[in-house]
Amino acid sequence: MRFNLSMKARSLFNLCLFIGGLACLANYAEAEPALKYRYKTGQRLHYELKQKLTTKMNFSGQENENTISQLLDLSTVIEKVFPDGSARVKKSIDRIRIKASQPGSDRELEYDSAGENDVTGQFATIVKSLSMLVGQQIEMTVSPSGESRDVVIPQSLIDKFSTPAAQMGGVNSTEGVTKMMSQGSIIFPDKALSVGEKWKRELTTELPFGLMKSLIVFTYAGKTPDGLHRINAQTTINIEPKENLPFQIKMTESRGRGIYMFDAKRGLILASGLKQEMNMEIMAAGQNAKQSVTTEISMKLVNADKKISQR
Repeated sequence: MRFNLSMKARSLFNLCLFIGGLACLANYAEAEPALKYRYKTGQRLHYELKQKLTTKMNFSGQENENTISQLLDLSTVIEKVFPDGSARVKKSIDRIRIKASQPGSDRELEYDSAGENDVTGQFATIVKSLSMLVGQQIEMTVSPSGESRDVVIPQSLIDKFSTPAAQMGGVNSTEGVTKMMSQGSIIFPDKALSVGEKWKRELTTELPFGLMKSLIVFTYAGKTPDGLHRINAQTTINIEPKENLPFQIKMTESRGRGIYMFDAKRGLILASGLKQEMNMEIMAAGQNAKQSVTTEISMKLVNADKKISQR
């Protein structure tokens, strides 16, 4: 029973994509020009995305802790740049490496999409929710502010949307895949920004047990000594469960903070550091369980040619 409840909470793993924190010490007063992404035809960007999910469950007085770590190799190819500065791009996950702890064992379960793996059992559900995306090229048009439109997903991936793995991982729709492929990105407002200025984004994700609603509040925090632009983020997450579920789930606390480092000259994000913490209560068959989920995410541009200051 404990494992099944934990698996349902893990479906939040790829979708609580956002967000954890550091505070900014910059104190510039003048407004900066609008921050925009800059695209170049033929450009290839390669990012490394690390994610760690720690789930703690207290059920009938017994505590259980599970950890899942992921390392994703992401790439974006700029196919064509239009006169308005938007671009047609292809995004893909080139490789996934996953490690997961096993209750009662010191040996971790491991998966590498680049190797030969015979994944079975409960771990296979987690692996399949991501491995179906490996090698799939998702086409879309992205604006200078970072908005995506005209998304085209390969039919071979669409055919998998109805599978249990897709439902568990939240990649059961064009919207879900687009959100996943846009991890670490920001949609900027189309205006000059002053230090302390805020803007927000609301996201709704359909999960097997209900709707997850996220509110992300971004704050422009000025320039670092390296001349990079720093954007802080805070998030809150709520869950609206479906009716007539065999269990009940309630979000009791949610807090998240994050930081993005943006290179305005090259028009891209160089790195980000994120953390999201959630506490939930799950009730099933007359039993109550308390669960905490902590997601830590870091992303960096692998082919960056300058050092990044976090000061």
